[in-house]
Amino acid sequence: MIHVAEAGEARGRVVLQLCSSQANPIAIEAAIWLARAFQSEIESLYVENQDLIELASYPFAREISLTGRQKRALSCEDMERHFRFASAAFHTDIQTRARAAEVQVKVRVVRDEPVRALRMLCAEVGPWNAVALAEPFTSPQCPSLKQLLATVHDATGLLIVGPRARRTSGPIAIALEQAESLTAMLAAADRMAAVQEAEIQVCPIAAQRSGIAEIEAAARLVLADRPNARMAASTLALGAEAAVAEALRRLQPGLVVGQFGGLLVPVEGDLRPLADSLECPLLLMR
Repeated sequence: MIHVAEAGEARGRVVLQLCSSQANPIAIEAAIWLARAFQSEIESLYVENQDLIELASYPFAREISLTGRQKRALSCEDMERHFRFASAAFHTDIQTRARAAEVQVKVRVVRDEPVRALRMLCAEVGPWNAVALAEPFTSPQCPSLKQLLATVHDATGLLIVGPRARRTSGPIAIALEQAESLTAMLAAADRMAAVQEAEIQVCPIAAQRSGIAEIEAAARLVLADRPNARMAASTLALGAEAAVAEALRRLQPGLVVGQFGGLLVPVEGDLRPLADSLECPLLLMR
């Protein structure tokens, strides 16, 4: 179940982490949306990656441009200056956007390993935190989803975007892989939908037709008395992650609510189809 403590409750908040030089604007917008939905606050966390600082201390360390045509020597001073500028820009951006949405923001800068920084911060004020990653989950600086969810125990949900993220408007799509999870996923979707006045669409997903039929039957019973939610087309994955990702993309949602460890986001598997198709934020339950 995804839950975030309300502002002033001192039991959690939305932790928005950035480890690189520039945040994704859709990721920031989604984090503010999540905080508004749960009447929570945001703690924006900039992590100065300790490994990069140590790497820059070596005399042979070089920074190479994306084209590979330019390179220059690195120093700890250069890296620290880069971190200061990036963190200041990040915190200014989130504070400006959050103020317009009437969401409280606290800022913090730490020098640590990204996953450890999140684990310690969430344990400090918990257990009702949600973690939002301010850069696409495919970014080199971004921690792996598997490691993050396995390590950060005081977080009930994870909000991510892909490199093609471009909108938060549209229906909220629930990627339903287990019928028994629908009630908890609807609870989160209801809160998010109330902020945007969005429709909720439930998309049953399974690897076999018998599984689709079972999920559809259970979902229809739950949705019978819910005018703001309806069944979307079901998706038969047949072992292909790309089929699930493409089916959700065609719904043109403003948010996808899903679970980690299934067909949509496998524990071990290829996340490239999801990264290529995900045009909106994804809110993951454990």
